Amino acid sequence: MRRIRVLLWVLLAIASARVLWIGLNRQDSLQRLDRGARNRYDSPDLGRGLKITHFYARSGEIVNGEQGLICYGVRDAERVWLDPPVEEVRPVLTHCFFVEPHEDTTYTLRAEDGAGRRVSESFRLRVNPAPPEIRMLASEPQIHKGDAATMCYRVEHAQAVRLDPIGWQLPPSRDCVRFYPAATMTFTLVAFGEAGRTDRRAFRVAVQ
Repeated sequence: MRRIRVLLWVLLAIASARVLWIGLNRQDSLQRLDRGARNRYDSPDLGRGLKITHFYARSGEIVNGEQGLICYGVRDAERVWLDPPVEEVRPVLTHCFFVEPHEDTTYTLRAEDGAGRRVSESFRLRVNPAPPEIRMLASEPQIHKGDAATMCYRVEHAQAVRLDPIGWQLPPSRDCVRFYPAATMTFTLVAFGEAGRTDRRAFRVAVQ
């Protein structure tokens, strides 16, 4: 039981550190991308009149669960709005923001000037199914013969999980299991996702 608790604490500490790192990295990335978009579109536009100067996604497709970056800019607009309204937008030369759709989505930006004239632009962001991923696996490297070994894991985007060569079907999220190797063996945790995609990780338990 104590070994299981230790493994769970290790998993929790690593997961917490990863969440903090993602948050800090996301904010820094958005600031850098916003500056990059300004540098790209800050050249003087000598034209006049209402115009959407740019409206695009950094990539035309993303993996479900990931974020896509959208940038836009307008000229001589008094009001702008986005459909679907996933972000508060305003009349600016350039601005970037993250979106996280879970299915193919068409984004439309509309702009209006003081005279009531309107323009709009659209694009479609494709969302592909996320592949299964084993995010964490921890096990005891060695045990005494007759003792139980403990293995803890966490997976994402999996529809099924199996422990080979035992063949156990495990929950497709997270769990800790105990098993009794009769001799030194290599085990493999396999995560199954959509379209036959898999992720697998091997670990060895030595029996003394």
